[in-house]
Amino acid sequence: MARPTGKDHAEINLDIWGDDDWLDLTPPAQHLYFVLWTSPQLSYCGAGTWHPGRIASVAKGWTTAAVETAAAELSAELFLIIDTNTEEFLLRSWIKHDALWKKPNMAVSMANARAALASRTLRGVVVHEVLKIKARNEAEAKTDSEVAVSSGWQRDSVKNLLAQKPIDPATLEPFTPSLTLGLTPSATPRLTPDLTLRPTVNPTLGVNPPSNPMPTPTPSPLLPPSPGGGYVSREPHQGDESETPRPHCPEHEENHDGPCRRCKSRREWDEAHATAAHLDEVNRKRRLKEVIADCPMCDQNGMVELGEGLARCKHQVADHA
Repeated sequence: MARPTGKDHAEINLDIWGDDDWLDLTPPAQHLYFVLWTSPQLSYCGAGTWHPGRIASVAKGWTTAAVETAAAELSAELFLIIDTNTEEFLLRSWIKHDALWKKPNMAVSMANARAALASRTLRGVVVHEVLKIKARNEAEAKTDSEVAVSSGWQRDSVKNLLAQKPIDPATLEPFTPSLTLGLTPSATPRLTPDLTLRPTVNPTLGVNPPSNPMPTPTPSPLLPPSPGGGYVSREPHQGDESETPRPHCPEHEENHDGPCRRCKSRREWDEAHATAAHLDEVNRKRRLKEVIADCPMCDQNGMVELGEGLARCKHQVADHA
């Protein structure tokens, strides 16, 4: 059950800036918390759908990995509880600070929103938090005559909620970003060429080899074979789509060499791909020689006679560049 259509604002308790645990959070974690808190889809128990990709779309340059990293920080500090199996999240203290429990009808809406959750874990955490709120309310009513015990605790749906099994969020495993699993490259980089020439259907080399091919020649130094078969060229290769993307560290600069797992993965990725950059340069020079050889106006250096001197051939100037 999401917020009503007519409600166009969200209440945030300013006491949050006096909370040491909150002040110890990084700016990305605080930003994510406010994004979730002000989400129009947030339910009456402070829960919503956990979809990092969609959450990242609300800000320019925000990535799914950055959202998950911030969520892991919030989860470790118990600001945010996430159930990845049901793709739901819960802002743990939302019920307390939004104070819906003080209004009997809204307390019923809160109980109904909790019952609508698919995650039994999040439902148990809600029970734990509401029991704490009820105990605090009753204790304050005994010591302060101006504080009244909320009549919402006597509503049937709320009483049913309080009778369910509570789950202390401190006993749960914190959320772990799923994208960190693919950041560490394999021990053998995929782009390191081997020295075995394989048959290929690469259109840049012509047709398949005959059924009884001649003995395998020694590979040319200008045409090293690629790891997936075929030669390294500027044409798209079938294996390129599955290449591991360059790891990114949202916390450190490119030249950071401290004890950071993401920075280490980035350095290893750069070392593995240095070989690929060298092969690309070799092939670029080879292709340039082929263009010059096919040009009827160029000499072996790509130059043509112009008056009393030489000039760069303009017949294939784009290819020469």
